[in-house]
Amino acid sequence: MNRFPIIRIVFTHLISRKRQTLVSMLGVTFGITVFIFQAGVITGLQDFFIEKTINSTAHIHIYRDKNQKSPPILPRVFNRDDQWVTVQNIKNKEELPKLKQGMQIVDILESYPEVTGVSPSLSTQGIFKLGISEVSGIVNGVDIRRENQLFDLEKDMLSGSVIRLETVNNGLILGSGLAESLGAEINDNLSIVSPGGISLQMKVVGILETGLRDLDDNRAYSSIRNTQKLMNVTGSYITDIRIKLRDVDQAETLAAEFQNRFGYEADDWKEVNSSVFSVFRIQNIVTYLVIISILLVSGFGIFNVLSMMIYEKMNDIAILKSIGYTDIDIRNIFLSEALIIGFLGGLAGLILGFLVSLIVSMIPTNVEGFVKTEYLNINFSPYFYLLAFVFGLVATGIAGFMPARKASKIDPINIIRTL
Repeated sequence: MNRFPIIRIVFTHLISRKRQTLVSMLGVTFGITVFIFQAGVITGLQDFFIEKTINSTAHIHIYRDKNQKSPPILPRVFNRDDQWVTVQNIKNKEELPKLKQGMQIVDILESYPEVTGVSPSLSTQGIFKLGISEVSGIVNGVDIRRENQLFDLEKDMLSGSVIRLETVNNGLILGSGLAESLGAEINDNLSIVSPGGISLQMKVVGILETGLRDLDDNRAYSSIRNTQKLMNVTGSYITDIRIKLRDVDQAETLAAEFQNRFGYEADDWKEVNSSVFSVFRIQNIVTYLVIISILLVSGFGIFNVLSMMIYEKMNDIAILKSIGYTDIDIRNIFLSEALIIGFLGGLAGLILGFLVSLIVSMIPTNVEGFVKTEYLNINFSPYFYLLAFVFGLVATGIAGFMPARKASKIDPINIIRTL
C-alpha cells in the first residue's frame, strides 16, 4: 500500500481531534520536562558533592583505630607453654592515637608512583573562645605547604592567605561556618582550649570555604607544632596521613594495600562517604520511580485517546479495509499516531526541560545540605536528554500498540452489516 495516503489519514485523525491530541502531547511533554529537570538537579548535586569531596578531602586516610591496642609485652618475654605469669596491680594506660614512625611512613608513601601527594597531620578537639562566643571544633595541625598542594586551599580562601600560617607563629585558618559562629574576622585574636586544659592564644590569618559543610563548620588549621602544644605531645607526634592519588578509582585497592603494609586503618574516600552515597542511591531510585510514573500516566492518556478514536472511526476502518487496506496498514495508522504524539511531545519536553533547568540554575538558592552552594548545580548531560526522549518514545509506542493492534483485528463485514 502506498505510504502517502496512510500519512494523510494519520494527520487527518490527529487534527480532527485537536484537543485530545494536544492533551496527550502535553502529558508526554510534562513527563520529559520533569525527567530532565529532576535528573539534572539530583545528579548535578551529586556530581558537585563528589567533585568537592575528591578535591577537598583525602583519597586515602591513614589513622590509628581507637580500639586498636598495642600487643602485650609479656608473651614476647615469657613464651614457654609450661610458664604461668601473673601481674598484680595493673595500672591503666591511656594509649594515644599516635602513628609510630609516621614520618617514615610518609617517605615510603611518597615513593609510590600512584601517589601525587602526602600530608601528615594531627587533630584534636578544642573550644574556640572569642569574646563571649564559645564554639567547639576541631584543630588540624598541618604542614600548610603540603596541605595546600593536596587540596589547593588557596583557591577556597575567602580572606587572608594560607602562607601566613607559616609566617605568623600562632596563626590559625578558620572554616567559614566556624568563623561565622564565632563572629571572627581576619587578625582577630582568640583562644583555643584543648580537652587536656591547655590554652593557646591564636591569631586568625585566613578564612576558607570548601563548600563541604562538615569541614567549613567545624574545622580550623594551625601548624603541626602549635597543635602538638595543645595536645602536649612531642615533635614526632602525628595521628593522620592524608594521601592524594593520580587515579581516584585506585583508592580502594591502594587503601587495602597500605592497611596491610603499615598495620593502621586506611579508608578510601568512598568508604568514608558511604552513608552519603547510600542517600544518593535512594534519591536516584525515588527520582526514576517518579519519572516512570509520570510517563506511564502519559501513556495511559495516549491509550485512552487512541481507544476512543478507534471506537469513533469504526466505519472508516471498515471502509479502508474494504478498499484494500490490510491489517498491517490499519495497525500502522494508529501506531504512527501514537509515535507522532510521542515524538512531538518529547521534542517539546526536551526544549522545555532545558529552558527550565537553565533558568533555575541562574536563580540564587543558597543550598545548604551535604554541600553549600549559592546556585543549584544542574547536570546538562546530553545522556539524560537522549534517555528521556527514547524512554518517552518507547512509552508512547507501547501505549499506542495495543489499541492499534485492536483496530487491525476489526472485521469490516460485521461493521458494514450494522450500517
